[in-house]
Amino acid sequence: MNRIFALLLVAFLTSCQNTESKNSTTTASKDKEVLEPTDKELHALPAELKEISGIAFVDDHTVVAIQDEEGILYFYDLNKEEITKKYEFWKGKDYEDLSIVGNDLYVVSSGGTLYELKDFKNSTAQAVVHKTQLSTENNIEGLTYDQKNNRLLLAVKDLSLDGDKSHKDIYSFDLKTKTFNPKAIYSIKLAEVESYFAGDKIEEFSKKLLKAVGNKNLNEVFRTSAITINPQTGELYALSSLNNIIAILDANSKITKILEFDGKEFSQPEGLAFAPNGKLYISNEGKKNPANIIEVNYAK
Repeated sequence: MNRIFALLLVAFLTSCQNTESKNSTTTASKDKEVLEPTDKELHALPAELKEISGIAFVDDHTVVAIQDEEGILYFYDLNKEEITKKYEFWKGKDYEDLSIVGNDLYVVSSGGTLYELKDFKNSTAQAVVHKTQLSTENNIEGLTYDQKNNRLLLAVKDLSLDGDKSHKDIYSFDLKTKTFNPKAIYSIKLAEVESYFAGDKIEEFSKKLLKAVGNKNLNEVFRTSAITINPQTGELYALSSLNNIIAILDANSKITKILEFDGKEFSQPEGLAFAPNGKLYISNEGKKNPANIIEVNYAK
């Protein structure tokens, strides 16, 4: 009975905290900001994209997307709100994210394998496969193009290559030599993420209560679902579907800001991308409601 009461109390306190967040655009602890969907830019997706994962912008109004169970590319027009083209690039795998590099496109699987699609907008040629030292144990869910350094960045959701559970690392794949670098380029320190929420009385009380009911893994505060680079600032944006937050990192892996978002629209955030016009979008897998792509209000 005490365990059930404790869990119900956590749910109640969390609900209260979410209500407070919705009534404010900023928080008192460090540099945090609450994101909200714009009124007009919430795009409900067709059923075949229920498991949508990564997204990337082809032009101002067209995204290319994958869903994590089929090796199919989907071209979705945000203005028409429909799939305009699709084609199979590989057989079924666990595909997690994608990134455009000039006329080519790269898709990453959870095991860290990269699929290179040449002239992806006009061709259905079979992908070139690039293996890395990463595996499903690392669980790769984030991929983005670092144009400045001519490389791809790959983010772990679970375990970094060094086995240290206190951080989530991001690695690079050199596009000139087509080689993977096992040394981390960025490292998201979980204690640093957690520190952004220290001092919130409801948050801290909830943590103590969770400890009392047997949850010892309070350091599991961030699991990277997607990454992208802000084209204006060069900062790295790392999305975590756990706790619905985005950590913004500078070149030295220091977190400069935490963006929070909440609401039924964000059912399971899995994709993150900047449009050519600089607007920020998040894609969500479908649950009770259809999957979606959302433009969020964010003053950069």
